[in-house]
Amino acid sequence: MSGAASNPIDIAKRHMLSDSPRLYTIGTFDDRVTVLSQQRRALNLAWSLIESRRLPTRADEKRLKVAIIGTGFAGLTFAAALIQKRCRCDISLFEERDTLLPLQQGSDTRWLHPHIYDWPEEGSDSAAAMLPVLNWTAARASDVVVQVLSSWKELVERNEKSIKLYCNTRHLQIRPPSTNSVLVEWVGENRLASDGSSLPEGSGAKGQSAEFDVVVLAVGFGLEADNPSSYWRNEILGQPSLSQPRRTFLISGQGDGAMIDLLRLKISQFRQDRILAELFYDKRELLDELRRLRADFLAGEPDFPLFDRFEALCRKRKAVGRQMKLALVHLSTRLRRDTEIVLKLRVRNFADLLTAKTSRTSFQNALLVFLLYRCGGFAPSWEDELELIPRFGISPENVIRRHGTKRLEQLRRLLPPAICDPIEKCWADNRCADFRQTAEIQWKGGYFGAPGRQEDFDRVDDKLRKTWRKEYLPGPTSLLASSISGAVSGAIARLRRDAKHFRVTLHRVLAIQREELLQQACDYVGRNLRDAASTAGRTFPANNATIGLAYRTRAIVRSRPGIEPAELNEAMQKLSLSQASREMASEVGFVAAVPILQPVTDFYAPSPVCAIIYFDSRDEGFDLSDSELEGITILMGSVVDSIGLRNGVPLERLENTPLQARNHSALPATLLPSNLAGALIIPEVDPPRTEKAFIFNYDHSDLTPIAN
Repeated sequence: MSGAASNPIDIAKRHMLSDSPRLYTIGTFDDRVTVLSQQRRALNLAWSLIESRRLPTRADEKRLKVAIIGTGFAGLTFAAALIQKRCRCDISLFEERDTLLPLQQGSDTRWLHPHIYDWPEEGSDSAAAMLPVLNWTAARASDVVVQVLSSWKELVERNEKSIKLYCNTRHLQIRPPSTNSVLVEWVGENRLASDGSSLPEGSGAKGQSAEFDVVVLAVGFGLEADNPSSYWRNEILGQPSLSQPRRTFLISGQGDGAMIDLLRLKISQFRQDRILAELFYDKRELLDELRRLRADFLAGEPDFPLFDRFEALCRKRKAVGRQMKLALVHLSTRLRRDTEIVLKLRVRNFADLLTAKTSRTSFQNALLVFLLYRCGGFAPSWEDELELIPRFGISPENVIRRHGTKRLEQLRRLLPPAICDPIEKCWADNRCADFRQTAEIQWKGGYFGAPGRQEDFDRVDDKLRKTWRKEYLPGPTSLLASSISGAVSGAIARLRRDAKHFRVTLHRVLAIQREELLQQACDYVGRNLRDAASTAGRTFPANNATIGLAYRTRAIVRSRPGIEPAELNEAMQKLSLSQASREMASEVGFVAAVPILQPVTDFYAPSPVCAIIYFDSRDEGFDLSDSELEGITILMGSVVDSIGLRNGVPLERLENTPLQARNHSALPATLLPSNLAGALIIPEVDPPRTEKAFIFNYDHSDLTPIAN
């Protein structure tokens, strides 16, 4: 993504529940929603309301009161965005249950992975959500809650006075919006906004009402239909039976919830990311076919024959067909033998399930269920439950119904008929297609790292620029970057024993929503470092500063020998250094950026450049000759080549997952701009190169390592 893709007013309208610009909702009517997509919708709404000037950010703008109904992932993310942007708002959060993030609290049997529903696209293996606020990494749902609430608490404790939280709310009613406000009535308990804990005695439930300038409904989709137990409640479906040699289950449903339960009941040690890695990690030709097939499936044809297309892959000759057969063989060895499954469908034929108009199942779940069907892992049936249950001797506790949620009931309880009746009609007509909201990122990189609107960013001071635009940086990746930078720092220290100051860091190439970025992967190392604040994690546009120039030219870029610091500083302004970073120190008289190049024939190589080492010095007269630079590049290449797999054996409990690719193929290298020739040069030294694509995204993993 190179910038905001839509008009903020248009995005805001998609979230409006009525003609009034005071009442909004987040993702209530969308299909195939995930935690990550709901958080993105929340951030899109915050961006649209701020950029369309419906929420104030400047001191001369009137302070507003904002009500957020619901403290799930969407509600908390929207509130966190307003706090992060320093909106001039008093925020009131309302939660019907006793705590923040109530659905997923304590949910130990459900696994959350931010990108797995994008599989097999590039970046779908990445465990980090890569969000600017309330970021999280793949884990059990209960552990994701802990991650998010930890970030929420840290953010709120700095702004507690402007945020109120009411839990266990009853009689929560919203009146039709007037010209100036929306009246909300409620009975609820005032809680500590940072973590939902109780306040001192005397803070029990009270009946109250207040007028708000903006009300946002982040109520999710309501309770599940035909099922007394929520999808998020703990159960033992994934565990072997201890009391019976074999149990028979009936699963009723055609969406992802039903398919996940089917897979858990029939595949031993099932987890989506684990089984996908096991079945497909070494099947490159098949993965290419599956990517093309997924794109066709998502194109929107209601009668797209996904079942037939999967069958065609099985019948293909050479690599693809052979790899599909190997996946089937591998899956057959993982089937549980203590369960039998009957899958109750609304369609007569299983093939009819795998069409866009019939199923709301994601692509990767459809593929896994197809493979499971081919392995004889379950029996589909369109017959009535009343016939199936006695025929197969299914106990009542072994009947699982996943029939979706009661979306409109949530709104009926909150909204008056004047608002709710037109919504119900719209739902009956076309499932509220006019209210569907994009989960594609609409904001520019770094937007939530600075206060105010986009137009205000030029006024951000250097103190904030030290640390803004930070994105998730895995600890193991940062450790490796520190090691590489430390090796380079040691080489410089040996070459310039009398140097009083120099510093080194590494930037990795990153793409977030296809925006090309360079991320500082570790804090500076070197000699006589002045700054105490950590700068690791900061991101920069790929066309920014000296590192951006090395990225674009794919060549070593360094300052011209003998240049005065003032001239060098002037060149940095031409490279838009201060747009994403603070201004360069006035004493700096030497800079160098060394790109590490990689082949781009590999699918997982998002760019011809995989990383950039940057170093500079404030010492008067500091310089490195071409031969000295060449020695450093040889060292860098040797260190990078030593990282990762050794003789095909992966690092234990560390996973190096592919990053999201850019939105275009590799462009030709550019030349050094002529207006910089007086300050910067490209020396006659080749940058280091890797023999194969170098992924620089190491993170902790509990997956069993897979050897290549």
